[in-house]
Amino acid sequence: MKILMAVLAAGFVWAVGCSDALARKAVTPEVVLATLEKAGIPIGDKEVYTAETDVNKLLGRPGQYVAKANWADSRLRQPADDMAGGSVEIFRNERDLKARKTYVENIGRAMPSMAQYQYQKGLVLIRLDKALTPEQAAEYEKAIKAL
Repeated sequence: MKILMAVLAAGFVWAVGCSDALARKAVTPEVVLATLEKAGIPIGDKEVYTAETDVNKLLGRPGQYVAKANWADSRLRQPADDMAGGSVEIFRNERDLKARKTYVENIGRAMPSMAQYQYQKGLVLIRLDKALTPEQAAEYEKAIKAL
């Protein structure tokens, strides 16, 4: 009986450890971009930011995203000094993600010219240029479900 209990306990510890490792699987901007490309979304230029290169100076700051990338969607006309397409922001916790998402939504409500599509999967927030059609934005929504 003791041997059976020991085997069951060891199996439980192994299962919990494996599921914990899977839950901690790191989702990075590079993983998100690869997922979008694999889904057939036409990603052009892309830039993964660091705390030093983030134009918003929010990356890694208290209550903000901990990873970020922007990309160009090749279906959109690209401005000379920016990328029209999307942004991925990854957060440390749900509270910080919700605060950022609400902040961006409020800007779009106050200034419709700044409105964006936003999709969330776990601690990943995808923000898309409003120049995309609803059908094109839906392709992103479907693709991030694979994360």
